[in-house]
Amino acid sequence: MNLHTLFRRAFSDIRQHLTIYCLTTIVVTLTILICIFFSLIYFNLHSFVSRFGSELGIVVYLKKDIKEGRIPEIYRELLSIKGVEEVVYISSEEAFKRLESYLGDERQVLEGVEANFLPPSFEVKVKKAIFRPGSLSAISNKIKQIPEVSKVQYGKEWVQRLEAFTNVARNVVIGTGLLLLFSAAFVVSITIKLNVYSRQEELEIMRLVGATNGFIEGPFLIEAMLQGLLGSSIAIGVVYVTTKNLSARLVGSPLLNSIELVFLPKEMIVAVIGLSILLCCLGTHFSMRKILKT
Repeated sequence: MNLHTLFRRAFSDIRQHLTIYCLTTIVVTLTILICIFFSLIYFNLHSFVSRFGSELGIVVYLKKDIKEGRIPEIYRELLSIKGVEEVVYISSEEAFKRLESYLGDERQVLEGVEANFLPPSFEVKVKKAIFRPGSLSAISNKIKQIPEVSKVQYGKEWVQRLEAFTNVARNVVIGTGLLLLFSAAFVVSITIKLNVYSRQEELEIMRLVGATNGFIEGPFLIEAMLQGLLGSSIAIGVVYVTTKNLSARLVGSPLLNSIELVFLPKEMIVAVIGLSILLCCLGTHFSMRKILKT
């Protein structure tokens, strides 16, 4: 018995029981689709937090009477702090220009105000600070030790609230995803068992004429492998097309154009296909084992 014979028998069985095969494949597709959907939510949540965390920073306000020679030294001190990725110096004049641009048509309220009334400052960019909000406090305390620093600001309470929300959302998504994964395994297993039991008489006849267990089970395993491959591929395709369409709609929305949806990484796609094939093959194997032992 070779693979060619097994594949030929498998495709022959698929043609003879096309309706049952299609129904089983649809069940596999729907269960995998639900699992991928929740995985996509998790990866997009992680991507959003990662992008936001990489842009989060600390504003360091300097004293007005600071000596010009100290600014480069403070710049190097800030850049040497562990966790700091980038430091940008903002002079009083640059800060005043930003304020004028922010006020727009209301900039006349600044008439008569000197350009240097705002203190010079540094904008400190922190590496993925949102995943380590405690590091923001530690970095802030180090910066406060510099004598020329008058104030350090980074929105501590807001960061802590966002961290709490992120942790809760991540735990909910992971918990729901695991529950759905077990549910999917159960549903697919039951569906495959019904498919195998519907052909029990055919299997008993094959056993009576002397067919070995491997000869009987081989085509079923090939059918299961194809079901897992086809079902997971269709589910991934549907989610991919949906993600692209949603991304296109978000780009055209003035309120949500800053949100960028990401698809599953290649490693995750390969894992989903592999797990789907394994799930179908295991379900078929255990169902066949019960019948072949009777």
